[in-house]
Amino acid sequence: MSDSGELQPGGAGLPVAPAPVPASVTQLEKAVAVVLRIGVTTSCLVIAAGSVLTLAAASTRSGARRSLAQVRRGALHPSGLPFPHTVAGALHATLHGNGLGLVVLGVLLLIATPVIRVAVGLGAFSLQRDRAFVFITATVLGVLLASFALG
Repeated sequence: MSDSGELQPGGAGLPVAPAPVPASVTQLEKAVAVVLRIGVTTSCLVIAAGSVLTLAAASTRSGARRSLAQVRRGALHPSGLPFPHTVAGALHATLHGNGLGLVVLGVLLLIATPVIRVAVGLGAFSLQRDRAFVFITATVLGVLLASFALG
């Protein structure tokens, strides 16, 4: 330390400056940021569109009134609104104008966004020929996909 209390460069085993970050790492970070930003924005737009569609439908409003009455009587899972519980059900509901199906697809897209991020990382590590990170990322992606497949 100098008299002013500042650390001297290279003194006491401290590095002089942080190591430079390779351009490939910053490109990977930018790609991941873009994937996350697009995924979250798209899912929010899809959920918003489904919510508007749900609130605009007369059948949904009457079902919501029945559900609200059931909740007031203590029902934990009101049965007034048909809710898709599978991807196929959500697609079917969306194609038939049911806003809840679109909301479910938006939530599924939000859930899929981090998985897509891992896949982008796997591709980037493959291009960098970083075998250790390819193995780790491939393992993480496999576990994620297996957890979705097995429920």
